[in-house]
Amino acid sequence: MSAFGRKNGIGGMSAGARPSFGVARPMKGGAAAEGPAAKAPVPGGEQFPPIPGGMSAGGMPPSGGVPEKADAMSRLQDRANNVVEGQAKIEGFEASVHKIKEQVLPRLLERVDPEAAATLSKEELSEEFRPIIMEVLAELKVTLNRREQFALEKVLIDELLGFGPLEELLNDPDVSDIMVNGPDQTYIEKKGKLTIAPIRFRDEQHLFQIAQRIVNQVGRRVDQTTPLADARLKDGSRVNVIVPPLSLRGTAISIRKFSEKPITLDMLEGFGSMSKKMCTALKIAGACRMNVVISGGTGSGKTTMLNALSKMIDPGERVLTIEDAAELR
Repeated sequence: MSAFGRKNGIGGMSAGARPSFGVARPMKGGAAAEGPAAKAPVPGGEQFPPIPGGMSAGGMPPSGGVPEKADAMSRLQDRANNVVEGQAKIEGFEASVHKIKEQVLPRLLERVDPEAAATLSKEELSEEFRPIIMEVLAELKVTLNRREQFALEKVLIDELLGFGPLEELLNDPDVSDIMVNGPDQTYIEKKGKLTIAPIRFRDEQHLFQIAQRIVNQVGRRVDQTTPLADARLKDGSRVNVIVPPLSLRGTAISIRKFSEKPITLDMLEGFGSMSKKMCTALKIAGACRMNVVISGGTGSGKTTMLNALSKMIDPGERVLTIEDAAELR
């Protein structure tokens, strides 16, 4: 027998011998088989237990295919299909919540004073909203489970107190840039990759209201007479707003988010952004009050470098900054 269970010829084997691989066969020509006390031969292969899993001798499946590779690929494909189905369920859940929000919000605004609501915290507003939302849902004959109800409350509160659809992007720590080009198109930069965000504004008026809410927080305004404004969010994110007629495709909003953890020169060296010698030279320049000019293109890291360099300033020094929009942290 060969390693693949092919016979090399039974006749060449010694008496009483048996194949080393494959199905065992009854002995032929052996001296023990010719005596009167010889036992009846056991049918071929039945003296061994069956091979599990439908595998033949030699480890190959009966059909001659690859034994486990096909099963492994099938399991991987099933797992991928389950992930896609899970994502589809999440997207379907979010879509249903937003669809209900479009029905509930107009009726909710009829019962709520937006100016009074602005004086409440999100927790207080949630407590005030809950019975009103249930009343509106009863009028619309819509039944929600607890998960959907909490999601609807959050979306409605974000519409009245927050920045609407932008809230979920602002709360995502992996998103570094948000670029809104009109109500139907929003791009985000996430982990260095630019993708289209799964959010939409109701219309241009809805987007314009969100833009006004952003700039009003820093005492600025944006309209046709002042179509360009810069602002800063509470978390330090930098915002630029452009509205018509300066913007040709409707209101445009650009938000540059900064890391919650302050970046230092040592961290930039660790990232590979500069050499060790360059890091040492910048530390000396920052600590010794040298004149330094930081320049570069959009998104090149000017603000990050400025903030890292400013960490070397003596805490006892008085620092004066002249900024259009506050960026130094």
